[in-house]
Amino acid sequence: MKPVAVTFSDTLLNVARADGVRIASACDARHPALSATELLAAALGSCMAASLQPLFVRHHLDLAALRITVSARNTSLEEGFAVSVQLPPCDDDVLRRCERAVEGCPVKRALSIPVAIDWMTS
Repeated sequence: MKPVAVTFSDTLLNVARADGVRIASACDARHPALSATELLAAALGSCMAASLQPLFVRHHLDLAALRITVSARNTSLEEGFAVSVQLPPCDDDVLRRCERAVEGCPVKRALSIPVAIDWMTS
């Protein structure tokens, strides 16, 4: 894994790798930066999407049709996250492969809280 730098600059929370890949979250007095819980939810959803990407390429699925929504079940996170995964049309075999790929997501495996996943296909 490449190191990741997290910095604040004026109105942005920046997360960047040395190769220039970065994300930023606007933050100012009216729009605070993403909370720690929101950043953890983003990490979980992003990891799941990255875990699915090779499978989508192999099976010629439309990656733009993938939608992952992650929400905390309560503010303390004791009840974990609820995840909704919307897939493009696919058969049962591909759905099972997607489920296995997401189970291997390193962020999901590292969490000690429940992660409930609801799978949907269009």
